[in-house]
Amino acid sequence: MVTLAKIIDGLEMVDDVTDCYYNLSRDEIFLSNVGENEELTEDEIDELFEQSIILPTKYEINEYQIMVDFIDTIEDDEIKKYFQRLIQGKGAFRRFKDYCIEIDLIKNWYDYKNEKFRKIAIDWCNKNGFKYK
Repeated sequence: MVTLAKIIDGLEMVDDVTDCYYNLSRDEIFLSNVGENEELTEDEIDELFEQSIILPTKYEINEYQIMVDFIDTIEDDEIKKYFQRLIQGKGAFRRFKDYCIEIDLIKNWYDYKNEKFRKIAIDWCNKNGFKYK
């Protein structure tokens, strides 16, 4: 049985250069960086990857779209329009989070994002035939 919280933690670690994998027999998440597993031999590393399943990638998670979807939930049209302009171009995530803090929506954002990550983790478990707790 898969521990859903571990899958969600793994989704949080995914970035431009790092993928995360889940190993069912160990019920653990590990990063694609081989340096994280220095104590293992090359054969053991190969076996670890063969026995593991990749978690959704950065592109499958699409945190930018999650941010856009969150903005769509905002009822105040002026705030919504400001957010929509704010997230254009480089530095969008930083500006978005700063404004969430400024207008006291940061908890709402993290709750929304966590629920989206939970859904992604559940969908991943279902797709791979894993029961989860």
